[in-house]
Amino acid sequence: MEKSENTAPEVKPNDWISVGKISAVVCTVNSTGDVEVVYLDDRDRAINEDAVWSNSEWHFKHAGPNGGYADKYDRLSSYVSTLRLGRY
Repeated sequence: MEKSENTAPEVKPNDWISVGKISAVVCTVNSTGDVEVVYLDDRDRAINEDAVWSNSEWHFKHAGPNGGYADKYDRLSSYVSTLRLGRY
């Protein structure tokens, strides 16, 4: 059976995905298929934000800056470490 373009690919915590042109690490996968990710902003700050699958790609759930500073949350520390180590 072929996947629909609106069916999100399977991801799990610590997977790398691209949200637009931004590389991000998956932290949480919700039952709806939406994910919480962490990524580095243009000032090298770790940001956590929600992303959704739409039109065959990941997009941030909300327009405009909507994330938090991931370094402030102990529950995200291992994901921030993975992020800072780099994708490759």
